[in-house]
Amino acid sequence: MDDATRALLDLWDTTEDTVEALAAPDWNRPLARTDRARAAAVLDTGGTVVADLVTHLGGVHYAGPDRLRAALVTAHARAGRQLVHAAPRGEELAAQCLDMCLHTHDLLAALGRDLDRDEAGPAAAEACRLVVGMIPRLLAHVPEPRASSLRVVVRTDRRVVDRVLPTTGAGAPETLEADAVALLLVLSGRRVPAELRGRVLCDGPTGRRVLAAA
Repeated sequence: MDDATRALLDLWDTTEDTVEALAAPDWNRPLARTDRARAAAVLDTGGTVVADLVTHLGGVHYAGPDRLRAALVTAHARAGRQLVHAAPRGEELAAQCLDMCLHTHDLLAALGRDLDRDEAGPAAAEACRLVVGMIPRLLAHVPEPRASSLRVVVRTDRRVVDRVLPTTGAGAPETLEADAVALLLVLSGRRVPAELRGRVLCDGPTGRRVLAAA
């Protein structure tokens, strides 16, 4: 089993453990979502509170905490079997990693907790292979002057995504560097670079404009 698939399973474990430990008031905690995230509509479940997110993950209509917990256990087991016996590859794996990274983040953020970078890192890096493909579309909306190319470097302890994206600009090349979890959160509109304490770095205005346009 590769690192991304293992991390994806870990995210399901974290989600199930977190839901199992929810106290009664926690089900009605608002999802910590910014207006920017809702506008981006990246994996927006349409819900407003924790119960809505768990309903989405469990694939059932809301029917109270006990049924939601049971539905999540079933969904987790089903996902685990698929990942072990018919593991997705390529874009399918990246899409599943993106899904669980952001949903787990949303759940934890509603409870005042952060997504563990070490645990989620390999899944986030896999998701970034898909998400970095969004950046050329954002670059197209960046006004002149802009860099002639933007190098995007995404790091975890074990994986690196390193791509040079050409633009129609004539300025000096620039670099955008981030850890995988941070880049996902920024590009999905859930966080801004200033909140992430140096985890997203740009050496010029083009990269900063790309992130602002996400």
